[in-house]
Amino acid sequence: MAARTRRGRRLARETAVRLIYESDFTARAAVELLDARRGELHLDAKTLAYVRALVEAVADNRADLDAVIGALTPARPVDQMARLDIAILRIALTEIDAGDVPIAVAINEAVELAKRYCAEGAVRMINGALGSYVRQRTAAAEPGR
Repeated sequence: MAARTRRGRRLARETAVRLIYESDFTARAAVELLDARRGELHLDAKTLAYVRALVEAVADNRADLDAVIGALTPARPVDQMARLDIAILRIALTEIDAGDVPIAVAINEAVELAKRYCAEGAVRMINGALGSYVRQRTAAAEPGR
C-alpha cells in the first residue's frame, strides 16, 4: 500500500523542528537530513519546499538567531537550554522575520509545538520570549524611537 502524501505548514514546521533538533546532535546539516529522508517523509511538494526554506533559513542565520534567543532569555543561556526549545524558537523567529506568516500565527504554532514536545516550563518561556521579541521589533519600528 502506498503511503499517503501529507501536507501543510504545521507539518512543515514540525518536520523542520525535528530536523534542526537532530542536526544539533549530529554532524549533519538539517538540509542534508531532509534530503536523506525526503522519500520517507511523504510530503507534498509545497510542504517539502516550506520545510526546506525553514531549515535553510535557520542554517544561514543560526548564529544571529541564537544571539537573539540569548538576549531574549538571559536567565537561560542558549548553551544550557533544551535543544528542542531552541529549535522551536529558531523556526518561530525565522517566520516572524520573514513576514510571510502573521506574527500571531508564528507564535501560536511555536507554542503548540512546545506543548506537544517540550517540558511544561518551555511553553511559557517560548511564548514570553517571542512576545518580548515582537514588542522590541514594534518599538524599534515606531518613529521617534
